[in-house]
Amino acid sequence: MHNCTSLPANDVLLLQGPASTSVIVLGIIGNAYCFRLLLKTSINTAMLVSLSGLVLWDMLLLLCALLHHSLWSTLHFSNISDERWDSWQVSLNSLHECAHITSTWMLIEVSAERFFAVTRPFQLIRSRRGKHRRQSYARVIGGLIKLPVLMTFIAFVLTLPCVFEYTLENCLDATGEVSRERVPTWLLLNPLYKLAYRTLLLSVLKTFGPFIIIALLSAYTVKGLRESMDNRAAILMEQGQDCLFFSDKDKTKSLQTISILLLGKFLILRCWPTALAIAGAFAGWEDQQDSLTPSISHLLLLLNSASNSFIFVVIKSHFETRRLHKIRMKQRQMVAAHAEQVLWIGKALAGDRLLLLHHDEETRETSTFIVPNI
Repeated sequence: MHNCTSLPANDVLLLQGPASTSVIVLGIIGNAYCFRLLLKTSINTAMLVSLSGLVLWDMLLLLCALLHHSLWSTLHFSNISDERWDSWQVSLNSLHECAHITSTWMLIEVSAERFFAVTRPFQLIRSRRGKHRRQSYARVIGGLIKLPVLMTFIAFVLTLPCVFEYTLENCLDATGEVSRERVPTWLLLNPLYKLAYRTLLLSVLKTFGPFIIIALLSAYTVKGLRESMDNRAAILMEQGQDCLFFSDKDKTKSLQTISILLLGKFLILRCWPTALAIAGAFAGWEDQQDSLTPSISHLLLLLNSASNSFIFVVIKSHFETRRLHKIRMKQRQMVAAHAEQVLWIGKALAGDRLLLLHHDEETRETSTFIVPNI
């Protein structure tokens, strides 16, 4: 029986333990808050299903990360527990990868729903009305969740090999007692498997492929909204509806801001850590348990999943509230200006009437004092 490997350094345990646990707890609370807002927000059913799926899978991903390694690292960093590994921590490896892929694909579906809602709104409404006519709300929801369920099933099949990547083996700790530690299996030690599956396939499915799709959908969504708003602006300006014109400009700016935040966050928190992980696979950083690079990369991945729904729900709701507030303020200003004009016209008319009455009185007084000669 071999000796147990030493625990990672304290700075590595700090990132994998308390730092990751803090991000996970805040992310779960934030996603729960976003889900509560979604249930109170009036949006179309398809977008509601997509955003709800994104929230739930992000929460499942964060929970798996907590049980998979963050809780264990936190206990060891705080000297609360000296247990090595439990079997359920190893068994969550596949579910953790499945949640990663499904969460990213749900982000693609949300971006696609935004694209169709902006560029083809009437075609989308007609197709759904014709398809779901005379159907109950439960059957409509059942039809809309087919795609998320299918994506979940495909992700589950693709991540099945992750079940066999790690196992538990007995070892002797520093005190000479028998303990257990997680060790990679022959499958994970296979160079071809690590290169073709872990490094290339999963990276494309989880990061680089979705980033390209989301970037294209966001660009075409902003472009479609700009063209629609430009055509609408000409009509609004001719009709003198300035408040609606400025409201459309605010809507375009908010969509651009959300798209930039989403792509920038994905690029920094997903693409960059994945690129580091790929470089680490070739340079051998992953095999060094005291290396900070894998821990930082994983922390950024957790931060990305913790903030997805915040951008789509909270920030978008803030922009929409501010836009509606500006519309109300401009409408109030217009009403006040119209009231001032009416008051001015009324005063002008009243002044003309008083002047006319005064002229009539002077005329009557003059005619009274003129006596004809007899």
